[in-house]
Amino acid sequence: MRLFAPFAAIFLSASAAGAAQLIEVREPTALAAAFAPAASVRVMNVWATWCVPCVEEMADLGAIGATFGARVSVVGVSLDDMIPGDRAVSKNKVVAFLDRQRIAFPNIYYVGNSDALADFLRFDGAIPITIAYDRGGHELWRKQGKLDRQKTIATIRKLLGRTR
Repeated sequence: MRLFAPFAAIFLSASAAGAAQLIEVREPTALAAAFAPAASVRVMNVWATWCVPCVEEMADLGAIGATFGARVSVVGVSLDDMIPGDRAVSKNKVVAFLDRQRIAFPNIYYVGNSDALADFLRFDGAIPITIAYDRGGHELWRKQGKLDRQKTIATIRKLLGRTR
């Protein structure tokens, strides 16, 4: 029990400090589990640290999530593992980026087959791409390319009106 206490203190203090939530996922079908169950609209953004427009819109995604609170769940899907190299180094780079940017919404570190992900999400692999779903997993809206914060907030407001 004494050995557990220091570990628990370190883990809980990291969580309280807002350490990035990065979940490793191999199967595209497991992506939906990262969304908050109560959210009426679920927004998935596919991105990577090496993608300039992806990096530029991360603060906007955080602001979009904060605007709607529990009614909207935002989840990022990092494709950084698609670049050959040491997975641990790449994953640590993503965590460091998320921490530096103070990104509070959950992010997935996708380690599965990129073609399977593209087929599952029905996109050609060009990022960033943002897709909104209802609670049942039905697609409501998608945007290929960098988001405009105000236009996206207006679109999500309309989607929330349709999903009551």
